Amino acid sequence: MKDNPQKILNLPLRLAIVILLFGALFKLMHWPFAKELMFLGGILIGVLYTIRFFNKKDKYQLDYVKLTFVLLWVFSYLVQVFHLFYVPYIFEVCLLILFLWWFIKEGSSYFKNRKFNKKGPIRVMYYILIGLASFLLFFGLIFKIQHWPYGSELFVLGIVLLNTIVILDYFIIERAS
Repeated sequence: MKDNPQKILNLPLRLAIVILLFGALFKLMHWPFAKELMFLGGILIGVLYTIRFFNKKDKYQLDYVKLTFVLLWVFSYLVQVFHLFYVPYIFEVCLLILFLWWFIKEGSSYFKNRKFNKKGPIRVMYYILIGLASFLLFFGLIFKIQHWPYGSELFVLGIVLLNTIVILDYFIIERAS
């Protein structure tokens, strides 16, 4: 994965996703700089994915679908977050159609083509981290919605763990193309 020049922007793209997730966390927790983080993360995702797309030598129909999906999602996300204008359900319907197109053409094979660079206990720990992050996010949201104690702490830990997984995934998972 790291030897392929087209994949050189994978780590910066993952870092942009981390910035976006932290921005969403900051907004949910009413912390300062939430909008700045979300704006920076969204713009970085759009720019980096576009650069990655144009650096790709052989482009297929599905590549255009993915680029359109990412750019429309970023645009829709920023429009909703910053309340720029309201177009009911137009973006959501387009995004759903593009997502279904991707999922039908490539969705399951994307996850099937994952190979671990590391074996043994690292693989087990990776799956434990995914389970723990899912648990913390789900119960953190439930506790937060119900205004129960420790909801914020569970949710923050879940987001931090999810961001850790996004970065670790770059180093321990290899995707066969």
